[in-house]
Amino acid sequence: MKTRAILSVLVAFSLSAPAMAEVYQYIDANGKTVFSDQPPPGARAKPLNVRASAAASAPAKAPKTTALSEIEKKNAEIDAENAKIKEQNKKTAQENCKNARNNLAALQQGGRVRMPGSNALATDSQRNDLLQEAQQNVANWCNK
Repeated sequence: MKTRAILSVLVAFSLSAPAMAEVYQYIDANGKTVFSDQPPPGARAKPLNVRASAAASAPAKAPKTTALSEIEKKNAEIDAENAKIKEQNKKTAQENCKNARNNLAALQQGGRVRMPGSNALATDSQRNDLLQEAQQNVANWCNK
């Protein structure tokens, strides 16, 4: 029974002791200081005793929270930008609808119509084509 108690105390002490890791410091061929867990062959390395401790869990949560808040802030900025673009698109669609209706009204009034991009007057078939195109533009821009 005594041996069990002694054995359990020894195990407890060995688990609670901080972990020791041996690290070597040396200067490589490029003149840079290098830290490694194994010494380089044929080079002079200075052994360093480093104690490894358990990482604290509270500071690890803080960067995640900061990262999440930054992501949420960026998402809010993106949402605001999307809303602004949506409003601009709505205004553009309203302007296009107004222009399409004005163009259709001008074509329906009759009279002479000049072909777009030239000084030539439109024939009856060209005028009908322009009228159909204007009706299609009104349907596209005003029925949204």
